[in-house]
Amino acid sequence: MKAERQKYKGHVIELRKRDDGAELLIDNTLVHYGLLPGGLYFLHDYAYDWSDNLVDLAKKFLDYRRNIEKIRSDRESRKRD
Repeated sequence: MKAERQKYKGHVIELRKRDDGAELLIDNTLVHYGLLPGGLYFLHDYAYDWSDNLVDLAKKFLDYRRNIEKIRSDRESRKRD
């Protein structure tokens, strides 16, 4: 696994190499992940998707969070009406 840093929809995703594997950070916040027996990664806070690429998985997680925020915002605006 190589170290990597990229921006995605206003967020920074970073994969840092460590002696015992890698750290995944989104906006400088550590994101805990695990490895399934088949070699796919999952995020502890987002177990809906799995991938063999942690950066791609982080992008899916960010999209999921954005969708949830939109749903909550829409729901709140309907309550105020």
